[in-house]
Amino acid sequence: MSRYRTTKILKDRVTKNKVFATTEYPIIVRKDSDITYYVRFDDTYMSLAHRFYNDQTLWWVIARANNNFVGNIKMEVGEKLIIPTEIGEILKQHTKINRI
Repeated sequence: MSRYRTTKILKDRVTKNKVFATTEYPIIVRKDSDITYYVRFDDTYMSLAHRFYNDQTLWWVIARANNNFVGNIKMEVGEKLIIPTEIGEILKQHTKINRI
């Protein structure tokens, strides 16, 4: 499954080529119920999203919840991550800010 499956496709005004729209992600506020997780060998944001949410396309929830995310797909072994557990409101905000 592609992580771009829900990304809107627009037409560039100059070249008329199809391009992916910019996706905005909501700010995620940490909660007491969040899980503290230490990265293991070969973990990725997508694999963790699959493990915790049963949906690898929600990789961005974990990435956005951690300030150390700078576009890397893999993390360092032993790195501390926060895994949000209550994601319903996060998903609502994401849908709301990405309507065109």
